[in-house]
Amino acid sequence: MNFSRHALSLVLAAAVAAALAACGDPAVTEKTDALSLPKDFAQGDAILSDVEAPIDAVTDAVAPADDLAPDVPATPDIAPDLAPDVPPAVDAAPDVPPPLTCQDCDFTVQPLAPHPGGPGPLTISDPQTVSYGASYQQMLIVKPMTPGIFPVMLFVPGKQLGSNGMGGTLGTNYLDFLKHVASHGYIAALVQVEMNALDADHVRMGDDLLAAQKALPDVVTTADMSKIIYVGHSMGAKVVLLAAYKNINTDTKNAIQDPAAVMMFAISNEPPPVGTFQDAQVQAKGMWSGADTYFTFVQAKDDTIAPYLDATKANGLTLYNELKTDKKQIIVLHGTMAGDALNAPTVPALHADHSAPLTIEGKPGGLAGLAMPDSHLDALDWYGYWKLTVGALDFHFAKGDQKWAYGAMREHGGNLPGGGYIKHEVLGQGWK
Repeated sequence: MNFSRHALSLVLAAAVAAALAACGDPAVTEKTDALSLPKDFAQGDAILSDVEAPIDAVTDAVAPADDLAPDVPATPDIAPDLAPDVPPAVDAAPDVPPPLTCQDCDFTVQPLAPHPGGPGPLTISDPQTVSYGASYQQMLIVKPMTPGIFPVMLFVPGKQLGSNGMGGTLGTNYLDFLKHVASHGYIAALVQVEMNALDADHVRMGDDLLAAQKALPDVVTTADMSKIIYVGHSMGAKVVLLAAYKNINTDTKNAIQDPAAVMMFAISNEPPPVGTFQDAQVQAKGMWSGADTYFTFVQAKDDTIAPYLDATKANGLTLYNELKTDKKQIIVLHGTMAGDALNAPTVPALHADHSAPLTIEGKPGGLAGLAMPDSHLDALDWYGYWKLTVGALDFHFAKGDQKWAYGAMREHGGNLPGGGYIKHEVLGQGWK
């Protein structure tokens, strides 16, 4: 991340703390064990019908995704999605109902459960901090209180955002997000991987994430370690990509479960002003294309900290293009600020910036606050980051509807009070 420089005394500290987002590992080792390769995305049995029209109306009922009200018209300017040919997941998490289409959710309020962007039905635990190794190696865990064994989301925060300010409480900035995921029937574990503000070794941080994955079943007995996804924000998005590379490419004996999905929010792969730079393009280029893992890049249209379209900075779009797998997509979340190409302004405005999916409203605090002085939790979280994360978990592990993470509802950013909906953009997908 690149920090703003308001005073000479803040320049070095701010730049160091927020721009250290990059990694590289020149070694590329093909995974040699025998794994079943997925079918072509355009062939075979699909979880959904081949064509699904997005929703473009506000109604008075919450209807099942496959039983939409007949008077809801299809939106002609959004292309239909071809459903990836993925075998249905088995062993659904207990008590998690299939997602429904929330047709009457105003964008100013969080959608109602069981919409994957709305609160889940399960009671959750208080956050618990546990160690997985050295003093900095901590995890913050939120889990369902319902009896059962639950799939796992391992989440890596952004640079200096693991706590609220210098020496703050672990996970504060993402606590609402963690609770949201857990309430839908999943173990949500935020993994601290930074040793200090000057730490720029993102390859080692990826190793730390894998160490946390190994340690988790010892501290959370209800975790189903055969069902894992990696999620990260900003620097953390880069770290989960590097961890996936290490796991998929070099763990030839499958000692650690490969993630079913890797969700990368506002990925930052930019050289810091000091310290080492490890370019994540190395791992993206070398990622084994035969893995069963799905890769999703989620970018914000107005992100100025890690811009995804800048050809000189290998962030979202560049890394997406480097991956050789067909199981990839890049989604751009559009807000409702003045001048957006897809959406008219709304009140309140929805911010498509780098800060989502942060819990905190306003300045995060500490050095991170210099990078993101205006951080907002708004409907782009619920209808974007949160929806996509739970949608992917539901699809892979709970027989959920594919459209929320890999289908037409990726483009649905919440219903407008006067009709219609806020639109997002699927910039690219590997299965077309």
